[in-house]
Amino acid sequence: MRLGEALAAARRDGPLLVPYVLVDRRRAHRWTALARALREGGAAAVELGFPFSDPIADGPVLEAAGGRALADGTRWSDLERAARAVAPILPTAVMTYANPVWHRGLAPALVRLRSCGVSGLIVPDLSYEESAPWSRAAGVAGIDLVLLAAPGLASSRVGRIARRSRGFLYLVSRYGTTGVGPDRASDDLGRLVRAAHAAQPRLPVLVGFGVHDAESADRARATGADGVVVGTALEQRIARGDGERSIARWLRTLNGRASD
Repeated sequence: MRLGEALAAARRDGPLLVPYVLVDRRRAHRWTALARALREGGAAAVELGFPFSDPIADGPVLEAAGGRALADGTRWSDLERAARAVAPILPTAVMTYANPVWHRGLAPALVRLRSCGVSGLIVPDLSYEESAPWSRAAGVAGIDLVLLAAPGLASSRVGRIARRSRGFLYLVSRYGTTGVGPDRASDDLGRLVRAAHAAQPRLPVLVGFGVHDAESADRARATGADGVVVGTALEQRIARGDGERSIARWLRTLNGRASD
């Protein structure tokens, strides 16, 4: 089942929760247990982030974690191994920048990812204007290309992005990078959500950047979004050594579920 099909089915049961987990070869022994914890915590899918030397969207926590992962020798093969472990447990998307994919060849890289169980792809530095060939190649490979929409966009542009996006539309909640600092959510998220739903009613809209606790998740869903993406706050818990049971309990609070 592709990412979009899985999220569309899960949306009928309540708000969607999609955690982001950075790939680091030091975590190779934990992937199966982490994926099960995410599923137990209510995750409908998971994003595997491939570390990149020059990220444009990562805040300080994820940038530092990515730097450590690269220093540890994390390679594309580690991403593939992680996907093989995680995909049988949760629908899996890869979040990476354009260069690592281009380096391997667009079509071959996507086919290879699909063979590892990946069914979604998110490329933060891919613009709408450059996305058509990526969308075609992803479709051939059987992967949903997820596009991003940012605050301040005209409703008409959000609609165009939503119509091309597959899997879900990743709605960036604020200007700047990811992180758990002071909440600076854009005031017009509701307008963006409405524009996306009007253009592509069946496409889930998920809000990310700045979702770090139950309150921020509630604010994101109050805009009409179908769910949230959480990354930095989860990375902090994994990095400090929280166990799988603790991670699952915390994730359940983000969707208003009991914590134990």
